[in-house]
Amino acid sequence: MPRVLIRTIEQATAVPMPAGFAGTSTASDYFGNLTAAETPLQLHAFDLAPAHSLSFLDSAIDRIAYLWKGAVEVKGHRLQQGSSFVVEHGAEVQATATAGPAVLLVFAAGTTDRQHRAGGHTHLLPTQSVPRSDLGGPMKVAGGMHADSTCPTCEVWLHENSFPGASDEQRAHPDAGVHSHTEDEIIVVTAGQIRLGARLFDPGTALAIAARTLYSFIPGPDGLSFINFRASAPGMIAFPDRPPMDERAYWSARLPRPDCITL
Repeated sequence: MPRVLIRTIEQATAVPMPAGFAGTSTASDYFGNLTAAETPLQLHAFDLAPAHSLSFLDSAIDRIAYLWKGAVEVKGHRLQQGSSFVVEHGAEVQATATAGPAVLLVFAAGTTDRQHRAGGHTHLLPTQSVPRSDLGGPMKVAGGMHADSTCPTCEVWLHENSFPGASDEQRAHPDAGVHSHTEDEIIVVTAGQIRLGARLFDPGTALAIAARTLYSFIPGPDGLSFINFRASAPGMIAFPDRPPMDERAYWSARLPRPDCITL
């Protein structure tokens, strides 16, 4: 795919209900105008009016949903903003908006090549159960883990990061954090702003970044929060000026496994 794709929420394309879903929500596709080769990862946003539902039908692909706004009920469990749930291949479930409107961001691999595990389950992770911690370091980053690819029946990965507003040092050296990952990834800004080059991007902006692409960013003046999706476990983070780092080991040393409710 192109090395870095940027789509704001306004640029996401309104589409009919995608294959593998049903219900009364409104769907938008961030990268649907590209071929599977150009965008090996999928991202849809579903807007649910109060009491409206989104059904995840039987699919060959594991999907993970992040509740960006509002609250939903899934099989009697109420999930608040900041929660997530995995719908494995072979599983079906319905999410219904409760008191107000809700927005679900749903990530998946573009192909079934990586769906090697058994599947058949749904895993719920209420926001209060998400392992979160200060990750330390000069940027004072906080992190949270939603899915760490260690599940025996699914492979997806989703973590969150939060940064304070950019410091004078960061603004003076915007390329100081240049790095790359060994997998394709999607980042979605959930709060604050992300600065890429000279431009600030608002919440709802998605970045699809190809594997082994060097890039950097700094937070906006009021901070930055985002979620980061991979279709399977991450490998290494590479830097132009220092040795690579095992990303999975980095996270596992700082946060426990997510304690999901399995249905």
